[in-house]
Amino acid sequence: MEWLLLLLAGGGGGWAAKRWRDRRARRRTDAEELVGVRSLADEDVTFLGEQLQRLDREVAGHELDEAAQVDYQIALDAYETAKRTVPRIRSPAEISKVTDTLSSGRYALACVQARVAHRPIPEQRVMCFFNPQHGPSVTDVRWTAPGRGTRVVPACAQDAARVARDDVPEVRMVSIGSRRVPYWSAGDAYLPYSHGYFAGAAMLTWVYTPAVYSSDPGPGFGGDYNGGGYDGGGGYDGGGGGDVGGGADAGGGF
Repeated sequence: MEWLLLLLAGGGGGWAAKRWRDRRARRRTDAEELVGVRSLADEDVTFLGEQLQRLDREVAGHELDEAAQVDYQIALDAYETAKRTVPRIRSPAEISKVTDTLSSGRYALACVQARVAHRPIPEQRVMCFFNPQHGPSVTDVRWTAPGRGTRVVPACAQDAARVARDDVPEVRMVSIGSRRVPYWSAGDAYLPYSHGYFAGAAMLTWVYTPAVYSSDPGPGFGGDYNGGGYDGGGGYDGGGGGDVGGGADAGGGF
């Protein structure tokens, strides 16, 4: 009987040790993901700050009307709010607060630029899918994600032009360990990043498929995007690609 009790005790101790190791590994992973998410948010805030500095130079010497002044203040307030929020992020889910604020700021910035240039005020649309830092999208384009099929996604003017001529769009990349992957392939901790920019967009249910919505980037998302081409372990294929899971087309936009 003693040998049975010792065996059970030993087995229970091994199970407890495994649970402790698993919890420790999970805490380490959570901490790393939080650092990554904060870094991603901080980069986007910094980028908006740089855009505002350029805007300040653009409008120098121009008298802003009341509407332009209001938009300018909205953009500045969004930047300051997002900047204060980043250090307070305590979980990856909270990044959506930052990206939602940045969306408002980027649209307001685009409105100021349009008013100063005497162009029509841009339509209020979601951010550019390929890189939300590019600001509001201006149109929808049909695009094939390697290994994910073809859908219609919102794009800024520059990326829409790239897609039209079969060039590679400028995708927002994220560092995961030693790898550089598209933001939608960075894992589930980074999903809230998209929620702030594209809340309710059908695109989220497409691009965050199980193969992408994990720490494994999946086929076609393993390489570096260096502006001259996306090497996904077999090359970037801008065409072809089947539908994802036989799903319906995303339609004409969002």
